[in-house]
Amino acid sequence: MTLNNEKIERMIGCTIHGEDCAGGCAEMKSSRLCAVVTECDFSGTEFERTNLSGNRFASSDMSGDYFEEVNLSGAAFERSSLCGAAFEDVNLRGAAFEGCDLSGVEFTDCKLDGMTVNGYDISELIGFYKNNHK
Repeated sequence: MTLNNEKIERMIGCTIHGEDCAGGCAEMKSSRLCAVVTECDFSGTEFERTNLSGNRFASSDMSGDYFEEVNLSGAAFERSSLCGAAFEDVNLRGAAFEGCDLSGVEFTDCKLDGMTVNGYDISELIGFYKNNHK
């Protein structure tokens, strides 16, 4: 499935798979998703130049997803799996991840200032690690 310049407002209990992809995948380019997404399977989806700001993803499978130049500012992820997801040049300002599986997640060219993990500032933790593991 390819969504291009689409506006989607609500998704509940959905599965999105590409017709040409073994194991399922989908692609969203230059689209605006404005939704509360609950119990959806987005695993293996590519999100490119997509505005997902302020959206809420609850109990959804987003494992193996690829986010490139995506606006996730103010987005909320609750009890969702993002295992193995990759974030490249993504706006995460004000995004919240609660009770999520972030195993194997990779952040590339993402600004992490002010990001906290269990109350600890991630930039300070990274700085500490760099200074003590030479």
